[in-house]
Formats: sequence, structure tokens, C-alpha cells
Amino acid sequence: MRREDKMYQQDFGQIPDNQQDRIKFILGKRSNNEKYLKMLAKAAKEIKAIKWYKTSFTLWKVVKPSARVRARRAGGFISMYVPRAAEAKEWFMEFAAVNNLPYIDTPCILNLKIYEKTPSHFNMEKKILAEMGLIKPWKRTGDFDNYSKSVADFMQGSVLKDDCLVIGSTVDLFYSIKPHAEIEILYMEKMPYH
Repeated sequence: MRREDKMYQQDFGQIPDNQQDRIKFILGKRSNNEKYLKMLAKAAKEIKAIKWYKTSFTLWKVVKPSARVRARRAGGFISMYVPRAAEAKEWFMEFAAVNNLPYIDTPCILNLKIYEKTPSHFNMEKKILAEMGLIKPWKRTGDFDNYSKSVADFMQGSVLKDDCLVIGSTVDLFYSIKPHAEIEILYMEKMPYH
């Protein structure tokens, strides 16, 4: 058994795998306390009742995946930066202001549809099939998760208070003769707990 597996087993091995059993494990002696169970049910109901809103928009531009972090030396100090990140953030701040996008400071779900440029070597048939979403980019330069990193980073501060508020995400990749990104954000009306 690997060291990490042994450590995991040591730290978490006594905790049940099943969600219901984990809840009973957390409750311990309180698992039969009716008053406490009613309080938990009320709190769960309040969280489930929080409204969710949706905003969506299209970025008519080539959205690039986040580049690798680089280091530079300035004045005897080393600083870390992501190439193109500052320019993308500045562009998006203007876009958000012009389009009156909401400022989100609650948990949210970020759904992305990224449309990469259709390869020029595709014949007409492949271009049409790609535009229909039937041929997708599986040979590309950027990893799919770097697209969500790039988008979340440039939205931070203008639409998202902080990208740590993103609690779920989907990324779908397509081709289009007109590269763009369709972004949908589902966000809670308020924080579940303060």
C-alpha cells in the first residue's frame, strides 16, 4: 500500500463510505434526538429555498486557455504572472460594464461553451459537421480545464467577487468558423450561511 493510501486510511478509514452513514457518524448520539433532527431539517429547507438566478452572455472573441504561470525578476524580487491574463481581465471589465452584467458575491455555477476556430484544413462537409457540434476539438493546444481557469480569472473582480465562489462548472468545447464563448452563470440570491 502506498504511503498516501496508508495516511488516508489512517485519517479517514473509520468514516463510512455511504452518505447516510456519514451523516449518522457525524450526528453520533444525536442521531435519535428529535429536536436536533427537526432543527437540521429546518436549516436544510432554508438552504434549498434560496433562489437561484441566471445570467448568460456571449463573448465574440477568441477565448484562450490559461497559460502556465511564469516567473520574472524585477528589482531583486521574483514575481509570478500568467501571460495575457491582465489584458483579458481589462477587456472583460469593459465588456461587463458596457453590458451591465451583475456582480456576483454568492456561490455560483459556471457553465462554458467554448467555440475554437474551425481548422482551416477541414473541407466543407467537416466544417458544417463541426458547426453543428458533431465534430469537436479533440486535438488542441489547450486543456479543457484551462479554459475555465482563464474565464474565471478574467471575470474575477468585475462579475465574480472571487473565483472561489464557483462551486460547480461545465466546459464544453466546439468548433466554429466564428470563434466565441457562451457563458452561463447560475448564482444564489444570498449566502447560505455567514
